[in-house]
Amino acid sequence: MRLAAGFITRSADQWGVTGTVTTTASATRAAAPDSATVAVTALGEGSSAARARERARNRAATVRTAIEATAEVTIETVDHRVTNSAAAFEPETDAAFRAVEEFHVRCEPAAVATVVVEATDGGGGVDHVQFALTDATRADLQEEAMTAAVDRARQKADRLAAAEGLAVGSAQTITTQPARPGSEPVDDAWESDPAVHPAPISVTERVEVAYELVAAEATRQSGDDSGKD
Repeated sequence: MRLAAGFITRSADQWGVTGTVTTTASATRAAAPDSATVAVTALGEGSSAARARERARNRAATVRTAIEATAEVTIETVDHRVTNSAAAFEPETDAAFRAVEEFHVRCEPAAVATVVVEATDGGGGVDHVQFALTDATRADLQEEAMTAAVDRARQKADRLAAAEGLAVGSAQTITTQPARPGSEPVDDAWESDPAVHPAPISVTERVEVAYELVAAEATRQSGDDSGKD
């Protein structure tokens, strides 16, 4: 038998029924971001590729030093590239060569404003800021959401079984499922004002649980027997 909240399968046994009731449920938990990544670029231009690279490297070093002096951060270089203006369809500069060094600055969300100001004051550019959850925080949210989803699945199963005059026993299988479209966690990005507070990030867990299906009389009998000597 299939109902809106799940489905029931049944067959006879000594109590008059056996089988399972299967339900799905989801739960979401959210927390404020506890980490941030600022993508910073340093440009260098010159009449040769070597000169452009040197200027980009020097500017990047200046920006790094300024940031590290004002905030607790981890900095990782992620890209080096050089563009020959003569080979570009629409060159971005009159210089013969342009070099770009890009690095990511990881810090706490509260330090983002400081990092952005130091990066831009030092002659660098900020491509974007990504707020996120640390692995430990995300794992805690996933565990909380999973527990809540399983509890909700049990409540649905109880209602379905009761509607048929039956009862729910122990869980037989628990399967995680992909979250529905639109419910995946989305990390908010800093736009133009470093004073903006990032929105909480949500984590959604969805489960399908199959429970043992028993006769209501069997559940009551089991409860009565457990209190006897």
